[in-house]
Amino acid sequence: MTQGMLSLESPRWASLTQSYGTAEDVPRLLEALACIGSTEARAEVWFALWRTLHRPQEAYSASYAAVPHLLIIGQALSARECAEAVHLVTRIEVSRREPASASMPDDLVAAYGEAVDSLPAIVASMHVEPWSTEMAQILAAALLAGKRQPDLARDLLELGRPVVCPTCGTDHPPGVPRD
Repeated sequence: MTQGMLSLESPRWASLTQSYGTAEDVPRLLEALACIGSTEARAEVWFALWRTLHRPQEAYSASYAAVPHLLIIGQALSARECAEAVHLVTRIEVSRREPASASMPDDLVAAYGEAVDSLPAIVASMHVEPWSTEMAQILAAALLAGKRQPDLARDLLELGRPVVCPTCGTDHPPGVPRD
């Protein structure tokens, strides 16, 4: 999964975008995620990566470059943190086609596609771990994303979440009819 990946040392990161502007800081976040030994400290890095690489229905050019790194790093961590990486990658994939998302630069397409295609194998490798309901939902959505079913993956990720009325902004619990 590493062929064609943008190196963390590449000056190209500065020309990519993330939610706060240019992405020159994204490689340092990815390096920190891989190197920090404390789960608590890594939680802060995960928070920063989520805020930097994904917003609801929005992904950035740096998100696409980060995806292969996230999956490689995630697989070296605990099952819960691997699921965190898979979740972020799945969210990026399902947001990629949204109007607010950045288009993918041509030089990132191959490595990104290879990484997304690896999601089913990563999910399969996690079969020995017990899955919570939330983890099962994330991993099932990742399987769908990896099989190029982003709409189904998005629907599965949203399953059980309140629906917000587009007219009045009211939250409706799952399964409650909306007018």
